[in-house]
Amino acid sequence: MGRTCRGICVYQKAESVPNSLRYKTGQKLCSFCGIFFSMEKPRCPCCQAALRTKPRSKKSKKALKNGLH
Repeated sequence: MGRTCRGICVYQKAESVPNSLRYKTGQKLCSFCGIFFSMEKPRCPCCQAALRTKPRSKKSKKALKNGLH
């Protein structure tokens, strides 16, 4: 059975912050739904996909590692 976004993630999304600070503040991204969450759980409450805790781009990874914004 495939993943399906049920739409309940829209009500639990995290508050808006600049994109470069999202992972620094502890927010996690659901790659399937495309929404950031502020929660301790490792899975999306909507589709049960694993949440991303680190940035994918080389520039963002370097900024996170060096503490830059």
